[in-house]
Amino acid sequence: MPGNVDLNPQVLGRVREAADIVEVVGEHVRLTRRGRRWTGLCPFHEEKTPSFSVDPERGLYYCFGCHAGGDTIRFVMELEHLDFVEAVEKLARRFGVELPPKTPDARRRSRQAEQIRTLLVEAQAFFEAQLAGSAGREAREELSRRGFGPDTWKAFGFGFAPDSWDALLTHLVGRHTEGAIVDAGLALVGERSNRPYDRFRKRITFPIHGSDGRLIAFGGRLLGQGEPKYLNSPETPLFHKRSTLFMLPKARRPMGDAGFAVVVEGYFDCLSLHRAGIGQAVATLGTALTPEHARILRRLAPRVLLCYDADAPGRKAAAAGAQVLLAAGLEVAIIALPSGKDPDDIVREEGPEAFSAMLERPTPLLDFLLRDLPQDPNERRRAGVALAPLVGSARDPVARFALLEELARRLDLPMDVLRESARRREPRGPAGSSPYMAARAPTLPPGERELIRIVLESSDEWRQKILEVVDVELLGSQVARQILELLRSAGAMLGADAVKALVGGCEDPELVHVMAELSLSGQPPLTEEGIRAQVTMLLKRQADQKSRRLQPRIEAAAARGDLEELARLQEEKRRILLNLPEL
Repeated sequence: MPGNVDLNPQVLGRVREAADIVEVVGEHVRLTRRGRRWTGLCPFHEEKTPSFSVDPERGLYYCFGCHAGGDTIRFVMELEHLDFVEAVEKLARRFGVELPPKTPDARRRSRQAEQIRTLLVEAQAFFEAQLAGSAGREAREELSRRGFGPDTWKAFGFGFAPDSWDALLTHLVGRHTEGAIVDAGLALVGERSNRPYDRFRKRITFPIHGSDGRLIAFGGRLLGQGEPKYLNSPETPLFHKRSTLFMLPKARRPMGDAGFAVVVEGYFDCLSLHRAGIGQAVATLGTALTPEHARILRRLAPRVLLCYDADAPGRKAAAAGAQVLLAAGLEVAIIALPSGKDPDDIVREEGPEAFSAMLERPTPLLDFLLRDLPQDPNERRRAGVALAPLVGSARDPVARFALLEELARRLDLPMDVLRESARRREPRGPAGSSPYMAARAPTLPPGERELIRIVLESSDEWRQKILEVVDVELLGSQVARQILELLRSAGAMLGADAVKALVGGCEDPELVHVMAELSLSGQPPLTEEGIRAQVTMLLKRQADQKSRRLQPRIEAAAARGDLEELARLQEEKRRILLNLPEL
């Protein structure tokens, strides 16, 4: 297991016991109860019919389509691209489980992250106080002009960075070093003076939160003239623009309820929509839509409405974003804004109902893409062929075919021409593939997968008998050996749910994957006769292995004429083959 944190089986058991898997998975997958389990669309591969199952009693999940499986820790690892220790730490922090002391290096990194977070929280309090004070009068007027009254300031976390080179720095430096303030992205170091100064000056500030809802960065909108109009915190150990969406924590549930997300470009666009009751809106942070953004959105809703500026750069960004979203398996449509308007303008000037009506009648993607093509038929067809790689990037083969077929019909082009052009950008690998398709539970030697299932689902008596009669060293699979060693360490008397007991303190997510697959994959119930037959076959195979190991010694004794040793070895071989352990 990774060595940064001294986690023992007891601590892991407490984390797994505390972490509600339905709550954790439910933030990414729309789950529906089916008996004692929950089901939904798998977040690890593209599918139309739910094949993803969650067992809350055992704390496990399994997909019958792509064979993804594991526990809450494994789920967080895969969905958020964390290692084992990072996932454990995140779940422990969320569900209030105290972890044992870390290594010195891990303590240092953890202290740095917490120091950054402490600085951000103090900066947020400072910005809020400045907004409420005399220095914030112009900022308050600007917020009111945009329709954000005092009742919204706290809800959205508005603040104000005063028009000063060192107001925040002076406020923080008594409790923190200048280096730490720079590392947190709150100050810059001058090239000439080599002295730090405030990064955010004369700006309305917006707190940026991570997927867990905690503060990770700031954005700022300049008051008056100047550039850049919008400014974000730099990349830090807490903040990565490529995988952060503004207002995502508040938008998760509205996205799930509505069945779609709305992606806009600016802070005020996003905040205006939330103020208008359109809570499924998020914004990118000065970067184009990335595959990381698309994966996040795919977990929360099957459809995305892009709402970018109507000018040429905005239309180009919308087309590029649509391609990224299609490649992630999402449906895409466009909210076509009037020229010179943004969502904030629509909500303020025409009211929330006007924008809601636009959500109900979005522009289909092909209509949007074809709108700017030349009118000359030949030029139009040539430009249309150039669109084939974009629509051909759709991960879903059905959606890909439908888009190409519609494009061919509307441009009066042969389908083969568009297919050939699209092939240059066609997704690699089979549609709906996931990392699990290539990395399922390992192939086990004959009888050993059945043995593991018996260990997981049979009675304590059978588990005890297996420990007595099966030679662990002769098992061909490391997975099988490790699970039997887990059983030996835990004691065979585990009661009705051995799976939960064995998973509880397991330090290897791959073993948990195997146990989840075997216990949740819906195989017929075990019977006494079936167990006896499977264990007997395994014991016969192990007897054959032992006898084969004796054969070189038998041949050597015969070659040197040692009749006494030869007879002894032959008798030992006969006993091995005839005297199988009693079941």
